Amino acid sequence: MNIKKLLEEYSLEIDDVRWHLSLVLTERLSALHHQPDEITKLVWSGELGDELYNMEEKYIKTLQDQIDEKTLDESHLRDILSQMDTARRKRFGY
Repeated sequence: MNIKKLLEEYSLEIDDVRWHLSLVLTERLSALHHQPDEITKLVWSGELGDELYNMEEKYIKTLQDQIDEKTLDESHLRDILSQMDTARRKRFGY
């Protein structure tokens, strides 16, 4: 199984992966709204910047590695891709 072929099957592009990951990160940061010092530490330490740098490419590689190692099954991967597809549809209003 190849992640890039599955992305094509779902008509997802790298920008859709980036959007999905941005939503996940937004939720994570929103959960810290009562802990502004934690958000500040993420920004100050460079951890947030490191996480954002090529996040979509790193994520795709991680998924492919998990597929290759058989620690991610096709059903779970398709759930993730469906979430990306839903996020894309909401983003473009359809």
